[in-house]
Amino acid sequence: MKVSPPFQVRTCGMINNEPYHSTPGTRDNDVMLTVFLSGRGSYTNKAGRIAITGGMVGLVEPIDAGILVSDVVEPYTHYYCRFNGGYAKFLAREIVKREGKRFFPIEYILQLADILRQMGSIARDRLPDKMSQPEILLARALVLISGADQQEGSSELTLFAIEHYLQTHITEPTYLDEIADYFNVSKSTLCRRVRQLTGKTVCQLSEEMKIEWAKILLGTKNSSENIAEIARRVGYKDALYFSKVFKKHIGVSPKNWRRGKDEERRAKRGNIGG
Repeated sequence: MKVSPPFQVRTCGMINNEPYHSTPGTRDNDVMLTVFLSGRGSYTNKAGRIAITGGMVGLVEPIDAGILVSDVVEPYTHYYCRFNGGYAKFLAREIVKREGKRFFPIEYILQLADILRQMGSIARDRLPDKMSQPEILLARALVLISGADQQEGSSELTLFAIEHYLQTHITEPTYLDEIADYFNVSKSTLCRRVRQLTGKTVCQLSEEMKIEWAKILLGTKNSSENIAEIARRVGYKDALYFSKVFKKHIGVSPKNWRRGKDEERRAKRGNIGG
């Protein structure tokens, strides 16, 4: 008798700013994982309606799956992964049981989104009969949500631990000495290990996380925070330097990027009103 792999990915991909998007929570006895980066929406089943916002994660099991609907004016951007597999479904049930709900905020949203981004876009007619890269990434995502790799005080230099440290210190400047001290290694060992794991320097990895978070803050509707305040929220004391780093990564200044998001929203309202 052939044993199914513990993690099986059926579909995965990204939904980006689609104002009329709606989808069943899941089907085919699968579990649906959704990671919301920005925007708004709602999830409705027999138990009621839940408001969805950026920074939340959803884990929907097959029982009373419900419908997920994007907000028309401020549609969400989210990654999704519909999966199966005995251990994968066990982890999902344990997480939902712990949280007491199917949709909940999570601290490591950017780290989690990056894992799903690496899966790419998949649409399989049948579940795989062996583990491959998407299944390995799914395992990482579920373990991250479960908190098993986020134990406080862990000093092991793993990718999870390094990304966790940077994520939880995203509001602070990146000081290599402090990071090396936290992991109880030399600065050269820290830099070498991060380069081995990611192909990037510590500062490059930290910068990418900070800029992704800054994009979400800048794109938030009706945000009253100015550029200097957002710079401080992602660990930059100098707003001009933050703007320079942001433009290096995104191609436009924070001010122009925010203006572009506001214009997108106005255009969508106009189209809806017309």
